[in-house]
Amino acid sequence: MAFPSAPAPLWIAGLMTLAFAAAVHSNVVFDDDPLQPVTSDEMVSVGGTVKLTCRVAESDNSSLQWSNTAQQTLYFGEKRALRDNRIQLHRSTPTELSITISEVQLSDEGEYTCSIFTMPVRTARATVTVLGVPGKPHISGVENPVQEGGTVTLTCTSTGSKPPARLHWFRGDEELEGRPDVVESVPDEPTYNVSNELTLEVSRSDDNQVITCAVDHPSLAPGDKRSEHVLRVLYSPNVQILPESDLPREGEKFHLQCLGNSNPEPSSYSWEKKDGELPPLAKANGAFLRFEMLNKSDNGVYLCFVDNGIGSSVGEYTLLVQDPDTTLVSATSSPTSPSSSLATDSASSSTIVELSSATFQSESTTMLSNDLFPDLTFAPDSSHTSSPTPPPFTASVDAWKPSSPCPSSPCPSSLPTSSTSSVSDSQNGLFTSTEAAENIADPTAMSTSSGVDHAVIGGVVAVIVFILLCLLIVLGRYLIRHKGTYLTHEAKGSDDAPDADTAIINAEGGHSGAEDKKEYFI
Repeated sequence: MAFPSAPAPLWIAGLMTLAFAAAVHSNVVFDDDPLQPVTSDEMVSVGGTVKLTCRVAESDNSSLQWSNTAQQTLYFGEKRALRDNRIQLHRSTPTELSITISEVQLSDEGEYTCSIFTMPVRTARATVTVLGVPGKPHISGVENPVQEGGTVTLTCTSTGSKPPARLHWFRGDEELEGRPDVVESVPDEPTYNVSNELTLEVSRSDDNQVITCAVDHPSLAPGDKRSEHVLRVLYSPNVQILPESDLPREGEKFHLQCLGNSNPEPSSYSWEKKDGELPPLAKANGAFLRFEMLNKSDNGVYLCFVDNGIGSSVGEYTLLVQDPDTTLVSATSSPTSPSSSLATDSASSSTIVELSSATFQSESTTMLSNDLFPDLTFAPDSSHTSSPTPPPFTASVDAWKPSSPCPSSPCPSSLPTSSTSSVSDSQNGLFTSTEAAENIADPTAMSTSSGVDHAVIGGVVAVIVFILLCLLIVLGRYLIRHKGTYLTHEAKGSDDAPDADTAIINAEGGHSGAEDKKEYFI
């Protein structure tokens, strides 16, 4: 068959047009082809295991096949083609072929091909990326301690990473900024070595601080690989003097302790007294200055000099010796028993006296009873004398004196006075003053004349009722004793007498015995 002749350029243009149309048609069919295999790219670290999966939507009984980067067949359906024990069959069905590669090496990286032998043959490719796991970082640069105020440079290095790792510095939880990473490729290996430097100006607060270098890489979880370095900083002492007590008193033993916080530890201590010499009874023993017996002549400022070879420092303490009887008074009242407070000022000190309201009321009752019945003696309350528990507060008062005597006794609006300045209860340890204080009264005591009058009236009424009861009792007993029938002389001769007078005359024979027949009733 003969074809019409045509210019060569026209033939070439026609063939290209047909090829392009066929290519476009084939792509459209490829996208919609149910027999086209589908794969996915995978990433794995060195030493790990990767799974490669190839699937088709439909099956025409054609077999699937996996090939490696060198186009060597690994599996054809369920049949092993390459004798490599690292490669194992995971699943084989008419629509899927999955294999696993264990103990992955860097040489396993590349494109793997999945093919299905149809007409025409259809293929799909999966790229396997193998990550080089970086080694544990190593910190170098500082072998000896650094003196305070100096500069230290640390270097962190990590090897065998692919892609190159990133290094980060931390001081505790604080991230520090180092220099940019330096990346170097390893000869004949697809891996890299990475290093980073950190420069610090150290102070005494950096002593024993932990500096950390951590590796950041896709093959590692955060914090998987890190190294730590402990900074050692040398610094001069920071001196502090601690007293044995906050209230040094005359005649007692006492000591001062000198603390020198430094690195290294202090090597020497020395004590001095500012503007003078140490007292004869003060002995310096290293970090301690001991006083065998305090005296007010020991007052002054004491200095402690500390040296540790790096530097020296001095601390000072002001000693003020107190009188032997100086005490710190701290009184706390019970929240369940209210108390009254009386304050008095003297020339030397101010004393706070707290008296129990219950005790005060008891004394007020006793004084009221003495006013009503001066001849009666009242025994102390057994509840006070038998209680072994001492009162919560003990105090003494120099003098409570009223500004003017009361015009009448007792004084209703103030505490009662007594010729005795104080009364002591030795069994319960309570000391109270009975002298009245000017314009000071217990709110629980009777402080008005009306209250005293009512009490007096009530007492008088009670006494009268008591006397009446006693009289009634005596009268009743008398009547009981004299109750009965009495036989008199009138009864003699009454049988024959017409009346009582005749009976009396007949009983004694006339009027001669009339005087003897008289009876007297009391």
